[in-house]
Amino acid sequence: MEGQLLKQDERDAAFVRAFIDNGGNATEAAKQVGVSDGSASTVGHRLKVRLFNDIEQAQREALKGYAIKAIDQVKYLSENARSESIRLHACKDILDRAGFKPTERQEVTQLNRFEHKTTEELRKELRHLLGVEYQQH
Repeated sequence: MEGQLLKQDERDAAFVRAFIDNGGNATEAAKQVGVSDGSASTVGHRLKVRLFNDIEQAQREALKGYAIKAIDQVKYLSENARSESIRLHACKDILDRAGFKPTERQEVTQLNRFEHKTTEELRKELRHLLGVEYQQH
């Protein structure tokens, strides 16, 4: 039983690596870990769903090595890009990541259809609503 679990763990790890390496094709990743062509689509989908957290973690790990290069590229673009628009977007990106992202504001308007009703109109509406609820039970 222990050997079987180890084989499954090894297959799962190999599936995750293959899935990331091939750009997210679960069918092809399943084939790479030995699943038959006829079952690869179904098994690949199941493995992808079951190993979702492992896949996300592996993707984060794979991208970590690019973070420094990406930051350098954004810095370079902010200083040297020919396009003013690209320089502006690079500067905004740097500011956002440094914690200077502008506050996003949203205006919420609540419409109250009872605001201008009289007390008698409100009582009538309440009786109507309670009557509907009692009829449903």
